[in-house]
Amino acid sequence: MTEDVREKLIGLANQGLKVMFVAQPDACRACRRLQARIFDPLNALPIPVSECLTPPCRCRYEGYDARSVVTRLLTAGVDAVNEERMEDAKELLYQVIDLDERNEKAWLWLSGIVEGIDERIMCLENVLAVNPHHELAREGLRHLLAHRAELGTGQQTAKRIKDAREAIDHLKASQAKVMTLKETPRMANTPYGIGMTGRHVVARLLQQESQEWERPPISFATVFLSVLLSVSALVLILAVLVYAAIMLR
Repeated sequence: MTEDVREKLIGLANQGLKVMFVAQPDACRACRRLQARIFDPLNALPIPVSECLTPPCRCRYEGYDARSVVTRLLTAGVDAVNEERMEDAKELLYQVIDLDERNEKAWLWLSGIVEGIDERIMCLENVLAVNPHHELAREGLRHLLAHRAELGTGQQTAKRIKDAREAIDHLKASQAKVMTLKETPRMANTPYGIGMTGRHVVARLLQQESQEWERPPISFATVFLSVLLSVSALVLILAVLVYAAIMLR
């Protein structure tokens, strides 16, 4: 950085001004990327830019009162909120914060238009970081933290219910299904008749089993008489065989 540029930056810093990078219309791509970038004068990039592709670099810094720019942007952002132009409002308020990250009014207004609860909490925390005695921000932050805790509890409960339902469904699916009599398919060409359903087959089997149980039991005397007759017949056959053998001699 040349001595003239350094002295100019120091003079702008002493006036409490910021500096903006101004690239020439025919500047190279590296310089065009820095166009309209805002710097603190003492932290500004040196000119000529080290990545400049068309030396000698003819870019420069211009000073401006950042406070007046911030004021205009903040006013325009608040007007956009009141007119319900939320996208424009967010863009304007973000520009304010880029220029003045400790602007508590910008953070406060932004907390009312961002969508996520975590983003709103962050905005209010930044307000309190700048002004710890801001009662509105403190009350809003307390409400948002309580609301987020309630949402977290509700989400955990919903997750547990969902997991329980999935476990029950999985258990039901893993169990073998028992077919009822009504669900038994119609059986064709069975020994018990053509076109009989499973219910009819079961009924026929139960009837046969019932009939077998209803038959009277065999008495001991009947069994003994049957055995005695069998033995007598066997003795008679043996006697005939012996007599025939004697006669043949």
